[in-house]
Amino acid sequence: MSALNVVEMTKEFIAIPSPNLPGDERAMASAVQGIGQSLGIGGGIVVGALDTRPNVLIDLDFGGGGRHLALSGHLDTKPVGDARWDTDPFVATIDGDFMYGLGTCDMKGAVAAMLIAASRVASAGLKNGRLTLVFTADEEYGSRFGSRYLAEEKLVQADAIVIGEPGGVRTDWDQLNIVSRGIANLFFDVEGDQGHSSLSQVRGNVSATQEMSKLLLAFANSFTPSFPKNDLGVSPTVNAGVLISGGVGFGVVPGLATFASDIRLTPGMERADFESDLTKFLAKEMEQNPRLRAAYRFEEAPRDWLPPTAVDSTHPVVASCQKALLQVRGEESPLSAFPGTTDACWLQGMLGIPTLPAFGPGMLERAHAANERISIRALEQSVDIYEALIRDFCEVA
Repeated sequence: MSALNVVEMTKEFIAIPSPNLPGDERAMASAVQGIGQSLGIGGGIVVGALDTRPNVLIDLDFGGGGRHLALSGHLDTKPVGDARWDTDPFVATIDGDFMYGLGTCDMKGAVAAMLIAASRVASAGLKNGRLTLVFTADEEYGSRFGSRYLAEEKLVQADAIVIGEPGGVRTDWDQLNIVSRGIANLFFDVEGDQGHSSLSQVRGNVSATQEMSKLLLAFANSFTPSFPKNDLGVSPTVNAGVLISGGVGFGVVPGLATFASDIRLTPGMERADFESDLTKFLAKEMEQNPRLRAAYRFEEAPRDWLPPTAVDSTHPVVASCQKALLQVRGEESPLSAFPGTTDACWLQGMLGIPTLPAFGPGMLERAHAANERISIRALEQSVDIYEALIRDFCEVA
């Protein structure tokens, strides 16, 4: 593995497939441990519920006093899926200022930058403080074997955690995310009267797919979950019909149809209140349409309800991030909410550790898509930013 060049290290990470699903981070974990050894920070320890789903923890103690910071990144990626790439997604390709490849911004580039920044600080030394690198499995599919496992087993301790998800929306580093939106994943099952389609007009059979389509549109157009207002003005997002199924085939009136939806949650939203909103919505639709027979259900745990989180804007880790941005980029970034869901839902939601959800190079819109890419300039800056962050937060006079 390459020694201190973040671009070359990211290239080599891209060449190590770790798509989830199916989910197997062993090769990435081994590579991270090997790099840690070569950089002089050690390979840390591997922990996990399954051998195929390793999490790597590397701990650096600079002496008594100071604060304890954890930098976190996930080792898995989304699968290539049906996306049509112009290049091989597992071969990092550079074109101008951009590197293309699966995981460049989400988030193998940030993992490489964290390793190098940690090695720089370890070589130069700090008066005090502590740093832990937390590299997780399974982030892309609910974190059951990753951050949720670490939280359940109480294997992570820190005064604050910073996750290196791509935090940019319009440009790199254009916002400092203190909120991680959660997600509720659910299904609506609609019943019909399965029967011979030639008799549907005579018998008046209810088509499950037709009634489902009406309910889906109603959910998309009128379901507005209640939520506490917040200073950032962030609100929930309802994504209706992310998956649809139903019907048997020609000649048969469908007897069952289902659509799935995800709702992006904002801080303060509670599951009991959310379910009450769902129940009221469905009751109203069934009252207005006597032919509708439907019920909702959540996806099985742990992907049913991933809680939103928020870090107080006055927390020292927020100030340290702003100082790092000012030192390296010459400007601070406005406080904002990360649109997606991150490992913060467990690291903060379950462990109670203040966790910034997305403080990393890259733009969110490039993730989970064909031709994923990262700015080389932003990638190189991230090493300096993480080093400055570690020094400012951990070391206390």
